[in-house]
Amino acid sequence: MNAKPDTGFSLVEISLALGIAAFCLLAIFSLLPVGLQGNLDSSEETVATGILSLVASDLKSCPATTPRGQGTTTAQFAIPIPANPVTAETAVPPRYFGESGYDGTVRLPGSRYRVNLTFLPNAGAKSATLVRLRASWPAAADDPLGKLETVLALDRN
Repeated sequence: MNAKPDTGFSLVEISLALGIAAFCLLAIFSLLPVGLQGNLDSSEETVATGILSLVASDLKSCPATTPRGQGTTTAQFAIPIPANPVTAETAVPPRYFGESGYDGTVRLPGSRYRVNLTFLPNAGAKSATLVRLRASWPAAADDPLGKLETVLALDRN
């Protein structure tokens, strides 16, 4: 009589398969926090980019003065633009933004982003007005978790 071969898995094979599966799951779960943090950072940078775009649009849409190059204030965020030429770095009060939009020049409890504007010295009355825009978050932090910076040249002449 022929004996049937045993079918199924041995205890050693099952233990080995469970060990490999546990190792793979551990590797996947250890990467999960890294992926979530990357997603959060990306979302914060996207919002900060949008805010900087709004502020830059407000600065660029400010009408020319008569005579050209005089100091003025923007319409949407009331940013004071100094007269040309700018001889020294000129910082203006920071603007704060929260979930509800623009919060103003005073940090509210719901303010999430702070935008600092600094007008840089330029070469003379016929030069572009240079402004450094810096968004940082959270708004209350002296050493922010994230920041985004750009320089904008305004034709005010």
